[in-house]
Amino acid sequence: MTIIKSNSNPLYTDSYFQRPLQSLLNSFFEETSLRASDMGFSPSSDIVENEHHYEIHVALAGVKKEDVKISFEGNVLKIEGEKKQEHKEDTSKFFKREISYGKFSRSFNIGDTDASQIEAEFKDGLLLVKIPKSKIAKTSSISIK
Repeated sequence: MTIIKSNSNPLYTDSYFQRPLQSLLNSFFEETSLRASDMGFSPSSDIVENEHHYEIHVALAGVKKEDVKISFEGNVLKIEGEKKQEHKEDTSKFFKREISYGKFSRSFNIGDTDASQIEAEFKDGLLLVKIPKSKIAKTSSISIK
């Protein structure tokens, strides 16, 4: 007979870590496990300030230009659209699925600007929106009384 010294703290027992880890591993290949496609699609963006305008870069790889809509209302620029999934008649099953699909909407509060001067370009899966800076909005120091 072998005697194994045990710590009474449940954090140190094998079963404390083993059950959750085993459950995670078991669910990895199940169809009910969380997939990226279940989470929806939220494109990444960068906002850049230049001397005369702001630029919003939105990563839209796999999205067609026709599936993107840009609107400006109440100082909010809204970019919305859909990344559509191709449906193929195939009996293959996915081993792993990380590409997200679905509708998306991003809103940016850009302040007062002339909407007619906003420009947008879509090239190589990247949307570039140029927003001119307002001539009224200048930086200034404000003294505290």
